Amino acid sequence: MAIESTFNVGLKLAVELTQAGAWNRGVAPSAGAYATGLAAHLGKQWVEGGLWHTLVTEDLPTLQEQRATIFPSGHAGDRRINQQPPVQGRKWSEGGFSAPVIPDFLGPLLYAAMGGASTDMVPQASAPQLLRANEPLNANPKALVLNNQPESGGKILQIQLSGGIPAGTISISGIDSYGNGASEQISFASAQSVIAYTRTAWSSIAASGISITGASTGVVSVSAIKHWLHTFRVNSSAPTLAFERLNDPTAGEASANLSFMHTGMVLTNMTLTADSEAVDGIFMVSADFEGEPTGSSAETTLHAPSPLRIWPAWGLRIRRDNGTQWDVVQNADMTIATGNRNYRAAAGVQGPQGSFFGATEYTGNITILLNDELEYDKWKNASEIQAHWLFTSPWSLGASNMQLSASVPMYLEDVSKADSNGAWTLTGNYRVVRNDNFPFGFELLCGIPGRGIGTGVL
Repeated sequence: MAIESTFNVGLKLAVELTQAGAWNRGVAPSAGAYATGLAAHLGKQWVEGGLWHTLVTEDLPTLQEQRATIFPSGHAGDRRINQQPPVQGRKWSEGGFSAPVIPDFLGPLLYAAMGGASTDMVPQASAPQLLRANEPLNANPKALVLNNQPESGGKILQIQLSGGIPAGTISISGIDSYGNGASEQISFASAQSVIAYTRTAWSSIAASGISITGASTGVVSVSAIKHWLHTFRVNSSAPTLAFERLNDPTAGEASANLSFMHTGMVLTNMTLTADSEAVDGIFMVSADFEGEPTGSSAETTLHAPSPLRIWPAWGLRIRRDNGTQWDVVQNADMTIATGNRNYRAAAGVQGPQGSFFGATEYTGNITILLNDELEYDKWKNASEIQAHWLFTSPWSLGASNMQLSASVPMYLEDVSKADSNGAWTLTGNYRVVRNDNFPFGFELLCGIPGRGIGTGVL
């Protein structure tokens, strides 16, 4: 008997949306559900205009189906307390994962945690830089010569094919935003239309540097986009997520059955951690979920994980109170307890009947190098710190780098002083409190379109 290795396990996630872009609890995004148009892409990975993201987790994900087994107990003239066979109780899915932060799946997680999201395309969606418009696909392979080159030191390319497209590959070669030679390939399946995005920000494309193989009918257009800015605010409800868990031996013996689909998953808890003091610190995220019992999935491959870009923890910088320099924070974390859960009612079925969105709580821990009494007095006097968290990254998009920022109206509590390698430090828990003049929220600047986050902006 063959032994299964855990390194084969893969995990993907997506926001659950309908064709019209509305939340769609319990239904995994699927291209098969929609016949034509851009909505047919929802079941694809985000670089193909879809919603799915590949995760590379730190350890084995704990997501799995749970089943309550009820063992009745009692007395019937025998010493054994269990006198009767058990019966199945409720079933559901729960679990989580820990992983380095990457912008690809951080957006859907923040959306599921906060509930409110919006996206701006830069330049705006009405006017991305057009590099080639409606070029006939009259050869296979088709080599494109662009009319214009990307501006601003580098841009993401958006490539749209329309007119009934067979499966094929888009190959790009040129100079990236670092000034280095680069190449990239994007595969696509047959569809009425195809929309694709590059992961690379390109500063220039070689002559005939875009080649399309497999398609010999229809037209192609190429546009350039600086970045997308995703804003996440507190909302009274939130979208649910779908997870596809691949290559799990408990899913069956046939290779086509070695996957589980978890739908209707609400995010119950999420923690962002940045150990900026560590020389090898990585910006990390851990998250827990709860949702529907598992369904089967015939998916057998993961989308390429190698382009996923982790962020070092040294990229965190925190400013305080109207932008005052505060380069004394050694490490910080933030936990979002969403109050989300499943609810169960008498409906004649084992699984949950829906999702419930309760009150949220935002707390964390922070360690500060002490050089005066200011932070200690802030704690002692219960004074607000208006903090601006900025997680920068080394990943260039041309005019700017990928980054995450947060506005955090925080109050310190449970403060203690300590010796850290000979330096005074102050460590304390903090709590985020509502301030309508300094609202709490996140902004993610990255190369992932709003469709991939779940806001629908292409």
